[in-house]
Amino acid sequence: MKYLSLAGLSAVAYSLINSAAVASTCEINPTMPECQPTAVPEISALEGTAALAALTAIVLLTWERRRRAH
Repeated sequence: MKYLSLAGLSAVAYSLINSAAVASTCEINPTMPECQPTAVPEISALEGTAALAALTAIVLLTWERRRRAH
């Protein structure tokens, strides 16, 4: 679990650094293809809450199985 947390942290750090580099490039040359806005799907509050509930259920089930195994 410790290694998974470190991997996630490093992935977040990389994406932040990469997005900062792209943002500075877009300020210099806004006609580049990666500077064009892209459409993203919208998520409603109900869908977001359902996704968080599903993730929480998975985490709690995994925790309970590990607790009972020991």
